[in-house]
Amino acid sequence: MHARSSGSSIIYLSLFIAMCFSVLPWTNQIATWMPNWTLLVLMYWSIALPHKVSIGTAFATGLLFDVLTGSSLGQNALIFSLTTFCSHTFYSRLRNYHVWQQAIFILFFLSLMQLLALWISQLSQQQSIGYHYFIQAVSSAVFWPLVFASLRSTRRRFKVQ
Repeated sequence: MHARSSGSSIIYLSLFIAMCFSVLPWTNQIATWMPNWTLLVLMYWSIALPHKVSIGTAFATGLLFDVLTGSSLGQNALIFSLTTFCSHTFYSRLRNYHVWQQAIFILFFLSLMQLLALWISQLSQQQSIGYHYFIQAVSSAVFWPLVFASLRSTRRRFKVQ
């Protein structure tokens, strides 16, 4: 009989790796198309194991992400907390959808989160936007099946429950 892992260390390690991907020094062309890795990983864990990843975990991750990226303190904490709340609310439905249907939900939801981030950043500083601002939501939806498959295999391999 195999011992089952509580999995908290795997969850935190995957969030740490996602934050590392987010703060790597990418070129401007690549950074424009880079998905929000941390939010995707957080959404996966909150859908797959809602009893393990709470809104408090999302808030702490968001504060750490704010410090790492130099955003307004609390901006990503609010966005990550709202995302986790909505993921917890809809997790029983989202689990039954196909991965491409989940990707459509991710596209819609991350577009709303981008609008919220834009609104918050407009309050603190004047920033012009263009179509490239919403590319991150599209690329996150495109990369969702890859994130889903890799984290699902990791969860099964290490028996995270």
